[in-house]
Amino acid sequence: MSAESRAEGLRKAMETMVESLDKSHMRPLQKEAYLCSARCCDSAPSQAALQQCCQNCEQRVAVANQLINSSIREFQDRLQRCVQRCQDRAQEQLPAQPSQKDIEKAQTLLANCAADCAQEYEKQVPKLQKDLVARLKQLEK
Repeated sequence: MSAESRAEGLRKAMETMVESLDKSHMRPLQKEAYLCSARCCDSAPSQAALQQCCQNCEQRVAVANQLINSSIREFQDRLQRCVQRCQDRAQEQLPAQPSQKDIEKAQTLLANCAADCAQEYEKQVPKLQKDLVARLKQLEK
């Protein structure tokens, strides 16, 4: 299996997780926020009260988005550190005056190591999703 196809699995796993979180948690939160905002339109005595009411309705959606984005960013940061270690290893392997063969060998090492990182982190996506779902359910209460 090529390094590219091994790395593709992580991208697909992340996309699937984000779509699942969107459908099962974010959309219901957004729907409730819209319905809440509609109720604000019926009950707010002034424009300022309407704006405040609508902002309150959107609060849980904003917190949920922030939670998801920060968790994904932390996950990506850890993945990036893994790939950075690969780059360091490949760089350390090069002699002071590398030949084309040395460079190709280092590039292959880097590609394979980065693909290993992707596979390692792909296995962590289910836990990331489980943790996010647990935290999102706390918001829904």
